[in-house]
Amino acid sequence: MITLDKILIADNGTRIDYAFTTSPDINKFVNQKDNLFIKYLENITHVPKSILAIPFISNWLPIAWFAGFDIVVDEIDSEFYTSMKDLKDEFAKQFPDYNLKGNLKAKTLVENKCIGKKTAMLFSGGVDAYATYIRIKHKEPELVTILGADIEIEDTEQWGRFKSFIENEELLAKNQKQYITTNVRSFYTYQVELLLKDIGWWGKVQHGLSLIGSLAPLGFIRGYENIYIASSYTKEIQIAWGSTPKTDETIRWCGTKVFHDGYELKRQDKVDLIAEFAKTNKVPFRLRVCYSELRTDFNCSNCEKCFRTILGILLNNEDPNDYGFVVDESVYDKIFSTINHGGASKGMQYFWLELKDKADKANSFFVFKDKELEGAKLEKIKNGELNAIIETKLKNKTGILAKGRFIIRNKFPWLRKIYRKIKY
Repeated sequence: MITLDKILIADNGTRIDYAFTTSPDINKFVNQKDNLFIKYLENITHVPKSILAIPFISNWLPIAWFAGFDIVVDEIDSEFYTSMKDLKDEFAKQFPDYNLKGNLKAKTLVENKCIGKKTAMLFSGGVDAYATYIRIKHKEPELVTILGADIEIEDTEQWGRFKSFIENEELLAKNQKQYITTNVRSFYTYQVELLLKDIGWWGKVQHGLSLIGSLAPLGFIRGYENIYIASSYTKEIQIAWGSTPKTDETIRWCGTKVFHDGYELKRQDKVDLIAEFAKTNKVPFRLRVCYSELRTDFNCSNCEKCFRTILGILLNNEDPNDYGFVVDESVYDKIFSTINHGGASKGMQYFWLELKDKADKANSFFVFKDKELEGAKLEKIKNGELNAIIETKLKNKTGILAKGRFIIRNKFPWLRKIYRKIKY
């Protein structure tokens, strides 16, 4: 078991560190050099311990379920405690091939009263986040961005650019911004990945509860009644994922409700929504969809994730260069090259099928230079050539190789440092 012994407040009441003890069989999951912490802009000194414990539980509990050990705490919010039982049931449905055993054990359940009517949303600046922002803009949500989730805490240069983007974006000028720093992706060892039959722990299991739970102490201080998290996928994409309406909307504490927004929208629907909003309101803004290590501009404009967004914008007869990308007519050849030489996933397969459907139905598209030549390249996408490549890759995909590469990278982190030096 893991026992949460003490909750420590530091940095003038803005940082939480968690002191805990573990039984010997769990030590292999614990990064002894990087214990879990979380830091806010607000002073959280007077937040009840039963709320302060939520970020710790939100990150360790999924590991406990899959590894089969208990987490013991002195006290926890009663609503959150009940919601974790419900969430475990939902994960059990998503992962029928796994036997989820671990439990949360609390000596005292506390009924907290959260006071406030504010709305908050997790904001990354990408397609999903902007689509949700547009849909709930009238609620004037506070925008909460977490350092340590998509951007590594040590990457101060990229984080600085990202904060500048959020602070200076005209569309977001009236929204209160909150920033959280937390090592949610490094407090455990690579052994956690091995709890799954294939790699992808953060996306497949951890991220929904981790990100939402990180807001609990802040939400208590700021008075968040409603919290929105944007959907990554839609109901048509049936894969195990750590953030769905059934999982996210199960999570609750002292009256706070969570909304998983946009699940009924395909990714291309969201791009369409964003393009239409920008044209109608004549408010230009940039999408931040890419965190590639090879990025030198706002987005790298050269990875699969960038390309799927760029193509979606082109099919709305809009110039991707107005949305934070740097591209020209060569983008079509680059798309084929990237799909040919890159990896593939079920989610990626769905996204490119959506783009094929959009291309089939689009009456016009943005032209860089030569409509006939670019139209011929687009015709290849309409004919399903990209989809055929992805399907072949999925048939030949071996999870064993991917898992092996992951273990090597994480057992020998100095290899990653060498790669970064070569890259720069």
